[in-house]
Amino acid sequence: MSEKIVGYILLSLGVFAILFSVFNVYQVFTKKAQPIDLFSFESVSLDLSKLAEQAPENADLKQELLSSDKLNKPLNIAAHLFFMGFVASTGFKVANLGVQLLRPIKVELRESKVLEKATETNTV
Repeated sequence: MSEKIVGYILLSLGVFAILFSVFNVYQVFTKKAQPIDLFSFESVSLDLSKLAEQAPENADLKQELLSSDKLNKPLNIAAHLFFMGFVASTGFKVANLGVQLLRPIKVELRESKVLEKATETNTV
């Protein structure tokens, strides 16, 4: 009986982990929650004063090619999605263990019928 209780606990924990990851990803994509802040790269810029020969030495001719927000946000969302996929996969495996504990184990042997026939012929 205790394995049935453990099976139901594992099944409910696994389903909860899957539903949590799905709900969390939904909230991130609808912008109701923020993704995991894993990346914080600086913006990508190019110093044009080194390329121009006639530019004054003190001139600041930096051109921003890619802002830090446009670089970090997709990377953070991708990392969040990857992590929630890992949580959902772990939840599936835990729920699968619970289902295996809940299933009744039935073993039918064909050899027992053969043995019965063999004993019948020997006794006759």
